Amino acid sequence: MQSHALRHQRGMALVLSLIFLAIVTILSLSSMQGAITQDRMASSQRDYGVAFQAAEAALSEAEAQLQNGNGWSNHDMDMEELTRNPRYRIQTLAPLGSRTINDGTEVVEMLYRIDAEGFGRGDDTSVTLEALYVRQQQVEVVTP
Repeated sequence: MQSHALRHQRGMALVLSLIFLAIVTILSLSSMQGAITQDRMASSQRDYGVAFQAAEAALSEAEAQLQNGNGWSNHDMDMEELTRNPRYRIQTLAPLGSRTINDGTEVVEMLYRIDAEGFGRGDDTSVTLEALYVRQQQVEVVTP
């Protein structure tokens, strides 16, 4: 009688082992999918950060080299993570007013808008920043 009871238990152990193995496999696949999703999100966030830093670098260069003109200018950066170099555009908006400074010369304050665009590693990743910049320019007096 004992040998008959052992045969039934061995078959049951195999079935339970297979069910347990299936459950462990499903849990493993589920956790792998979550890890892959988190990796993609982290990569996308890093790409956005690279594009943002590139746009800020272009914005800083535009502010440092403020010049007249409305076209886009490239800011050369030697970074492996960029698909394209960032660029910036300076637009003259309006004079804000004029005043006389301490040495007696008259200056006008001009308002400029700077648009900077940075690109990340992905072709579809870009960040656009905008800044307003005021610069004092000496007024040239034309005497007849």
